Formats: sequence, structure tokens, C-alpha cells
Amino acid sequence: MRTLTSAGLLILIVIVVLGGGPGTPRNATAQDDTPVPAHLVLSVDNGSDARLNRMDWDVNAWAPLFPAASVRSSDYIDLLGRTTVLILCTDLTLIDQRGSEVPRCEPYPEKTFFVYADNPTWTGPEGAVTIVVTDPNPATFPAEIRNPGAYNLDELIGDELAAIMERTDVILGLDIAPEAQAFALSSFYRSQGMIFDAIGALTALPDLGCTDRRPFVEPPGEGERPLVQSPAVYLRLGEMFQIIGQNEDALRNYRCAAELAQSVGDTADTALAFARQGNIAEDPAEAIQFYQVSIDSYASLGAYDVANAIMEICGSRNCTLDIPGE
Repeated sequence: MRTLTSAGLLILIVIVVLGGGPGTPRNATAQDDTPVPAHLVLSVDNGSDARLNRMDWDVNAWAPLFPAASVRSSDYIDLLGRTTVLILCTDLTLIDQRGSEVPRCEPYPEKTFFVYADNPTWTGPEGAVTIVVTDPNPATFPAEIRNPGAYNLDELIGDELAAIMERTDVILGLDIAPEAQAFALSSFYRSQGMIFDAIGALTALPDLGCTDRRPFVEPPGEGERPLVQSPAVYLRLGEMFQIIGQNEDALRNYRCAAELAQSVGDTADTALAFARQGNIAEDPAEAIQFYQVSIDSYASLGAYDVANAIMEICGSRNCTLDIPGE
């Protein structure tokens, strides 16, 4: 089995993690030119008065901030009262943020290990997907991988394997809750093309919902924001199942994400979850309905560029966008 070169790894990261820009045809694999670094919100503590505004939204549009959120250096975090957020920066620096501001991470770090995953125009890979593994033996894959023989595998060896293990040890050495650690590992593995490991890190969580054993995700109680009750967790799982072609599992997680986001008034994750469902819906009429909900949700945030991009995926004959003043 061939050794994965650094250049090959970078190409794989771009292929499986990022999404195409506005106007990407449905199911196309055109990608952004440059991966966008992201920071991970690992927990919301001392209350739940935390919300988020992104640069491409209306200045007065907000979404509740949950653990597992993927935030960029330009995203504004608003905290009230004693609420704090624990953020793992893209360079693996851990910060406890208090007060309202952009993430206090280094905005231009030399090394980045997490990639922004909330690109709404990402429509998934096309054709065969290559999965990076540390052990090609199917017995080591998570039980959720239904057909392990269907994939091209690249085994990490030598210096590249050592580099992965070094960063894994850094994350395992952080003084954070087990579920936060699992999410950080999953996000890191995904950024390296290690999709099986990324899925396994999350599905091993004992309180994870949207599974055969626990098919539903209960909305969090008032003043609570546990990671396993965050819509973003199920969005990330859905995306990874979609990457490996397990669309039934992907759709199940997208639905859980959408239902959970709607129940907590999270318009941003609602919009993303419906866009993701539209990408893999087999019924074209159902896909149009999903895209329309996504368009309307992004428009309600004032994110008209994003709404227009979803419009191009859906098709102007199928979906509509109402812009005030036009």
C-alpha cells in the first residue's frame, strides 16, 4: 500500500473536507482553493447566554452558540452574565473566553489542524473516496462502517504516522471533558482525511443520540448546552457518513440536527441541516423543499449571498428568494 505524501494528504484534505463555492452544481466536487482554519467551541459554561454572529450575516442576526460549533477568526461571540466558552484553537491552543469578542485565538497561526466545516455550498464528494488509515485491517474500523471493502485506503506510516500520533497525544493530554476530547479528536482526524477514525471517535460517546439504540436527541434543558445535544455534532456525523457514501446514515443525522436546531431556535444550523438534506434527498421534489427551508433560514439571518448560493444549487425555477427592497 502506497505511502501518503504530504502533497497527497493536502489534496485529500481539500477534497473531502471543504465545499465548492457559490454556483457549484449539485453533487459536484469543485472545491475552495484554500482551506479555511476554524476553532472549535468545546463547551459553554456558567450558564447558556452565548450567541454567535458571522460576518456575512446581518449585524443584528444571532444564533445560539453550542459546543461543537466551528468558528472562524471573524465570527463574533457574544457572552452575557457569567457565561464562558472553552475554545480549542486551530493551532491546538486551549482558551477559556470571557466577554464578547471574536475568538481570542491567534488569527494567523503557523500551523492549523481544524478546518471550517459549515460551508453551506458543500455538496459532498463524487466518485471513489480515499480514506486515510493507520491500520488497514477492517477489524479495526468502527462498527458503523457498513462496507469497509468498498474504499480505497491510504495507510499512514513513518514520519506521517508519527506526526498524527504526536497531535493526537496533544489532544489527549488536554484537561477537558471526555466528550470534548472525542469531538476534538474527530475534528482533527477528519481534517487529515481519517474519516473512519473521525466517525469512531464520536459514535463511541455513550450519550450520543440519533443511533439505532437511541434514535432521538432530546433538546437540552433550560440553561444547559451539553455537547451531545448540539446540532453541530449531528451535522458533522452526517457529513462524514455522506463522504463515505452511507447516505441513509447521513440523512438520519441531518434530520436529527435539523429537529434539534429548530427546537432550540438555532436558525443557522437549521439552514445548514436542510441544505445538507437537500444534497442527498433521492426525491427531487423533497430536495427542493429542503433547499427552500435552507434559503428562507439564511435569508432570515441576512445571509443573502449564502441564500443565493443555495438558490443556484436548487435552481431558480425550483426555489425562490425574497430580498427586502427588491
